[in-house]
Amino acid sequence: MPRSPRRPRAPREICKLCGASGHFPDLVRVSSLRPALVAHIAETRGIQLAPDDHVCQASLKEERSSYLLDRLVTERGQLSDLERQIADQASRHAVTVANQEREWDGQRTLGQRVADQVARVGGSWPFVISFLTFISLWMVLNSLFLATRAFDPFPYILLNLVLSCLAAIQAPVIMMSQNRSAEVDRRRAEHDYHVNLKAELEVATLHEKMDHLLHAQWEELIELQQEQLEILEELRALRDKAPTKEPAH
Repeated sequence: MPRSPRRPRAPREICKLCGASGHFPDLVRVSSLRPALVAHIAETRGIQLAPDDHVCQASLKEERSSYLLDRLVTERGQLSDLERQIADQASRHAVTVANQEREWDGQRTLGQRVADQVARVGGSWPFVISFLTFISLWMVLNSLFLATRAFDPFPYILLNLVLSCLAAIQAPVIMMSQNRSAEVDRRRAEHDYHVNLKAELEVATLHEKMDHLLHAQWEELIELQQEQLEILEELRALRDKAPTKEPAH
């Protein structure tokens, strides 16, 4: 059985920005890019791209990152390192959402775990009730049952010493836990800002892509309509030129 002839392979295209060669999808046509991005490339690099030119994916990532940074600078002024990192992730479509709680729990030291446990127990109703019960038993024991041989008679100096020592130790431990909670809240807010800013950039980019697609579709529809009108004009001209048959008597 004779082999079917192989189709000639399309010639390799050259990236207009870096000179790399390849085929689709490694290289994309400039006509498929958004006009705002093409205008940014022409402004920053001084390269005028024709619709038939090609650009590689690596150069596109760099230009998208530069384009998003310029947009942020225009909207927000001076950018922080975090905003630059967000723009770079948005240009690479990198995933930003992560399970931060699990990462933070895994990074806790032994002292932080003990402080969190002390704060959790010391700020609960079972601890308050049990401590009130302990104080009441201490006072009843030293006032009624051991009135003559009380180890801590009224005004309960030993009890005051125990409570003072407990408060002096418990307060710094709880403050350590609160400081760590505040740090976790700060990092959580920073992460939320990270995600929200990236989502804002992605939505803005998506709007531009949709506008570009709608504009391209409208142009295609107008071209198709123009071709249909031309075909109708040709058919009308052919009908007018065709000889008319006289009716038979």
